Amino acid sequence: MKLLRCDLRIPSKRRLQLGVSSLAWASLLACGPGAPKPKPAPSRVNESQLVWPLPPEKPRVKYLTTYRGFADFGKKPSKWKSLLLGPEPMAQVDAMVKPYGVAVDGHGRVYVTDTASRRVFVFDPVARTVSFVGDTGAGKVTKPIGVAVDNEGHVFVADATLNRVFGYGTDGSLMIAIGREGEFENPSGLALDRQLNRLYVADSKKHQVFCYSSLDGSTIRVIGERGLEPGKFNFPTNLFVDRKSHLYVADTLNFRIQEFDAEGTPLKVVGSAGDIPGKLNRPKGVGVDSEGHIYVADASFNNFQIFDADGGVLLFVGTGGRGPGEFVLPAGLFVDDQDRIYVADQGNARLQVFQYVKEGAQAAQ
Repeated sequence: MKLLRCDLRIPSKRRLQLGVSSLAWASLLACGPGAPKPKPAPSRVNESQLVWPLPPEKPRVKYLTTYRGFADFGKKPSKWKSLLLGPEPMAQVDAMVKPYGVAVDGHGRVYVTDTASRRVFVFDPVARTVSFVGDTGAGKVTKPIGVAVDNEGHVFVADATLNRVFGYGTDGSLMIAIGREGEFENPSGLALDRQLNRLYVADSKKHQVFCYSSLDGSTIRVIGERGLEPGKFNFPTNLFVDRKSHLYVADTLNFRIQEFDAEGTPLKVVGSAGDIPGKLNRPKGVGVDSEGHIYVADASFNNFQIFDADGGVLLFVGTGGRGPGEFVLPAGLFVDDQDRIYVADQGNARLQVFQYVKEGAQAAQ
């Protein structure tokens, strides 16, 4: 399909029909390199009414909530933890400092790695609790970056300092460790194919993506090498696996997203270098919703863009800033089974959550 035209119309009925307004278009252009610092959006009546694109066009993405730490559920860490951890670690326990990776399990629990506090936060919106994974004992993480969760609730965490990937059981105990001496140089993004029991690991310094069995850690294949051609990478960072077992790789310094089939064959490239809608400058998080739309968080643009299955740009969400729906250095991105979009907002020390609104659905609930 064709890319979004200058007349702001999306030519095919099969597209998302998001209807980007001229004001939204101008906002995205203002996010390019050398542009003035974006200002907060005016006239915010209620956070629950934050939608994209702007009225009067039909909303297709809405803001839901933000997670920062224990205060999100009106709770503080217990006193016994304070006694065990002491005052300095407690400051890191209360809230996230520099979140990066994000994943969500089948029960709605949200896992967020924090490279500064050196913890993996687990937000449970149903139980209204905050807990941690890999913070004690064997497999204690030092610099957690990527995170992934399988159907049974086993959690995998990539540690960029220890150059290992740790897998934890449902009780939090170390279940498996992946990565022999010299196997990784900088493991970063993780993604799980829950249907085929495959774990993908991006190594940004080796410019490769490793594929393992998530059951026993055995190597299945290694994808790519450094280069510009399809199937090659230049500092790959984040990963995502869709419902068809297709792998999406944020090929960050090639300024693109690459899609692979379950056998590691390159299928498609989305995006290229630039500072206009549909271009990428520092792509990080990537995700795919139930209708095949591709979401890409860009740390330079301080937003995430939505592309159709053919790589045509449909909409962008966000701009630089501190308010809801604004970002400073967004990193990891995850789309769950309910088409909720989770974005690690590094510079604002928080995780923002959005909802894709399907055709015919209501934006406000």
